[in-house]
Amino acid sequence: MTITWAHARTLELAMAHIRVWDGRKCHVGEGPVALGANHSKVHWVDILNNKIYWRDLMSDESGEIPTTENVSFVLPRSNGGLVIGNAHGPDLLNPDGSIHRLPGRVEADGGDDPLPMRWNDAKVGPAGEIWLGTSSYGASTDRIGLHRLSADGSSMQRVAEGMGLSNGLDWSPDGRLFYLVDTTELLLYVYDYQAGEISNQRIALHFDPELKQYPDGMTVDSEGCLWIAFWNGSCIRRYSPEFELIETMEFPVKFVSSCAFVGEDLRTLVVTTSTGDNGWHDDHELAGMTFVIETDTKGKAPYVFGS
Repeated sequence: MTITWAHARTLELAMAHIRVWDGRKCHVGEGPVALGANHSKVHWVDILNNKIYWRDLMSDESGEIPTTENVSFVLPRSNGGLVIGNAHGPDLLNPDGSIHRLPGRVEADGGDDPLPMRWNDAKVGPAGEIWLGTSSYGASTDRIGLHRLSADGSSMQRVAEGMGLSNGLDWSPDGRLFYLVDTTELLLYVYDYQAGEISNQRIALHFDPELKQYPDGMTVDSEGCLWIAFWNGSCIRRYSPEFELIETMEFPVKFVSSCAFVGEDLRTLVVTTSTGDNGWHDDHELAGMTFVIETDTKGKAPYVFGS
């Protein structure tokens, strides 16, 4: 596969060969995901600028989709459309451009949010359901947690609450374990997973508070290793399935927000970054741009929502 790196800038770093792949600067870039038969059409969001960006690894074509609200995630659908995480959604974006709103927090919780809230990171699960974290824009509330949208899109259910900021999530390659980051509490949880249900919550990692580096988005590779982006940490750290630190990939920007494996062989890691949020700011010239790392590791293809 030949990749044209338009606007690319190569950075020779100690642990990895990293390139700027897309020079559009995101206020809060998040949630990269690979779409299409060869996983080459990559989508990600700029949450606070109400935009979904996309770029094709093979053709280098790119574009954007504006949204009417803050948009926290974009997920693939089996019919070629998208599931988009509009603040009060989620919504189905159909191939013809029409929008259909799905059940959201109002239906799950029996009323409106008690303060301004939005969705945060989200992914489609092995059984076709969607798992969605929440954010309160930095305000304190016990409503932060995890929701689940049924595989047929008919119902939304609150699964967990009382978290600081529910964030990166993914599954082990065999689909038996579910991982979830709580950013502000500096925790990585692991659960047992079966047929769209999670159970037996336990703490897999408790990150060092003295570093002031906050676990954010994440992905799991085909070997079961976890790749976790660190806000204010300028890095992605790779952990073994036993949660031992294997490798640290350093970036020149502060706010590394999320990552996903893309491309025909699923060995290209796309990494989103941010210029800052909630009083945090990075004035580096590359802050908010989207990077790639060519790895020796194969990732997992994303699950696809069928509705």
